[in-house]
Amino acid sequence: MARHLIVGDGTAFGVTNGLVDDGAVSVQKMSESGPTELVLGDTFVTAPQIRILSGGSDGKNIATPWFYGRDVVDYSGKVGAAQTAQVKRATLATNAVAAGQHTLKVMNKTNGNSPFQSKSYTITVDPNATNTPTEQCTAFTTAINADLPHWVNSITNNGTSIDFTGFKKGETKADGSVQENLVEMELSFEAIDGNGNGTTMAETAQTAGSRGSGDGFYLQEYEDTLMGSQYGYYERRNLPIKPANQVATGTLYDMYNITATKDGSSSSQIHGVDNLIELTLGLVAGDADSLVVENKLNGYFTGAFAPVIL
Repeated sequence: MARHLIVGDGTAFGVTNGLVDDGAVSVQKMSESGPTELVLGDTFVTAPQIRILSGGSDGKNIATPWFYGRDVVDYSGKVGAAQTAQVKRATLATNAVAAGQHTLKVMNKTNGNSPFQSKSYTITVDPNATNTPTEQCTAFTTAINADLPHWVNSITNNGTSIDFTGFKKGETKADGSVQENLVEMELSFEAIDGNGNGTTMAETAQTAGSRGSGDGFYLQEYEDTLMGSQYGYYERRNLPIKPANQVATGTLYDMYNITATKDGSSSSQIHGVDNLIELTLGLVAGDADSLVVENKLNGYFTGAFAPVIL
């Protein structure tokens, strides 16, 4: 599958010296006189072939291949949605019945492969002073804040429970490093004296971690995978200089997908080779100039696909 990414930064469409303005997005049709801008009212008949392009920051346009409207097999989209950090809650119940030690373990399962990173925190309980869930949560909170795991952004003591909030992709951690992926955590509890000691812990997911849709950090990661096919850049010992990313990490994008066959057939004539072009279009969420592009595409695909209204 040939994959292509076009990104707009909310700049109004315009052409300067024959090039689409930096950050603007153009939907072009092939006419007898060459490429020209698609207009509302154009159909598969008046504009059989189209392509999408944007003005690149280096003064060059970034363009998808030409494709026939009749060959499109999918036109869809998703509203831009920011990442959400995972929040796990440890709730303690019932008093400790004997003196002993209780341990709370926080596990980092972000990479999806064991062995997982973990940190354990042990407190001493005493039925005469620190046996209630509230007292134990206070002791655990003090211990955890004194040595917070690098994958935990913050903790909140709710009285008889503690909330653990993980980092999102792109957030800066305490040591100055940047979190590479959305954190996934797991919690466990143990009474070290071996008899259970009365106290139990329940783990609940207060907020499910989500990568969102069109989040700039993840969209830029996708753009990096296309550097070779899209920009002709293949890193060879850091040479040549990597092109500038078109995706801005702090921006939220509405996402559009157009998938077309290369020759009008739904399957390749060569076994084991797909026959599809997948075009991903990211437009600044809620932007007026993004709506102009959306309207052009919806008008063009009228009768073939439901309108994508984001």
